[in-house]
Amino acid sequence: MTFFLTLLMTFLFVLVAILVFVRIGTPFYQLQKHNVEALLRLVASGEASDNDWQVFLGVPIRHNERLEDIRLQCCDIHEREYIGGSGRLLTDKGMQEVRQLLQQLEGEET
Repeated sequence: MTFFLTLLMTFLFVLVAILVFVRIGTPFYQLQKHNVEALLRLVASGEASDNDWQVFLGVPIRHNERLEDIRLQCCDIHEREYIGGSGRLLTDKGMQEVRQLLQQLEGEET
């Protein structure tokens, strides 16, 4: 009898878990303009972590073509100007290019 009760409780637990996950759906994160601006500000001020920068560069932004263009420009800057491991992410030239991208992005309408 306890076997059947345990089996029934396990089945109900799994069923509830499946219903919760189906109801909630798959989690996702979409970068918005203000998120990219905040990251570029951190990079320009030298406060961004290497991890923040690498995650931004590594995740495509499929829902916004302009933000993806900014990300790709940052990838290009990274390829040419990255000096990580020294407390800074980019050379002075790279930092200046990031500041220019930030100014362009801030000047655009949402």
